[in-house]
Amino acid sequence: MRSQPVSSQPHGSVVGVLEPNQVVGMGRYTLLWMLGQGGNCTVWLARDDRLNESVALKFLQPEAHKDARMIAELRKETLRSRRLGHKNIIQLYDLYEASGELPFIIMEYVEGGSLHTLRVEEAQQCLPWAFLRPLTLQLCHALDHAHSEGLVHRDLKPANIMVDPQGHVKLADFGISRAVNDAYIRLLGMRDTRGTLTFMSPQQMDGDPPAPADDIYALGATLYELLTGRAPFFTGDIAHQVRHVPPQPIHACLKELGLNNPIPPQVGSIIMACLRKNPAERPRSIWDVARAIEPEIGNELVVRVRPSLSADPVDAPAMHRYSREFVLVMIVLGLLLILVLVTLYFAVKAGVA
Repeated sequence: MRSQPVSSQPHGSVVGVLEPNQVVGMGRYTLLWMLGQGGNCTVWLARDDRLNESVALKFLQPEAHKDARMIAELRKETLRSRRLGHKNIIQLYDLYEASGELPFIIMEYVEGGSLHTLRVEEAQQCLPWAFLRPLTLQLCHALDHAHSEGLVHRDLKPANIMVDPQGHVKLADFGISRAVNDAYIRLLGMRDTRGTLTFMSPQQMDGDPPAPADDIYALGATLYELLTGRAPFFTGDIAHQVRHVPPQPIHACLKELGLNNPIPPQVGSIIMACLRKNPAERPRSIWDVARAIEPEIGNELVVRVRPSLSADPVDAPAMHRYSREFVLVMIVLGLLLILVLVTLYFAVKAGVA
């Protein structure tokens, strides 16, 4: 039986404690359980009682409710992110604000796990390229779309890349964390150096304005960790290493760790190119990364086959050969049928004559 809505608070006060079965959003959403939390936000799985579907609610900390400039920035970024419609980006529905409640964002709920979770569940703590390839192409498609709309993610990492049961990538945390962080940075008069250190470009670490090259670097660092089990820089003075020390080549890293995880040479090369210190030496765009992975990709991407961790890449060419042979057989049978029909036609015509 569902619990009753929390009683309303006096005007101007904010309910700061969230718990399962609590009803929020003027009685529309019932909190089920917490999905995760970060420095500025807490994400809950909730049931939309009006539409009878699951949604994810991202609650901002009470500080976000107290400053009008922060809320105004959040509204602007919410509107912008809501217009960023793409099948591989988690959809944002709305921003909820009301007296007596913490503000929260209503988002699409993705059933499945993150690439970080999938990686740590593997025996070798890394994922095979045959599994990652279609997911990476989908991710490139999502990032390219966002960059064309003037948006940079700035916190791309395995934990923010969800995979649903059908094998579709859903990129999370696009825009909202950026809006909250930007507001804090402006209020404190600081340069923006927020993000996740092990996936952050040298330029982002130095507080430079955001650019697609930051996401390109983060994509390289993300693939590096997923394929080897560790980030390009993972111990010691990481900030110094990101700025000044070349990362170990990915194939050398695999050899050092004794991991049997084959990576095509062109994939290893493009990952290392993404990790260049100088952004001018990285791929010019995310789509250039996609083309390096799949030269025949063109300008559109359609992924119809769910990736599988048990898939054997050796089997793929055989499937394509079978398809071509089947088409050839059908063409030959069609020609034979036409020949038979023509022969019968002339035989009947000769008999009548």
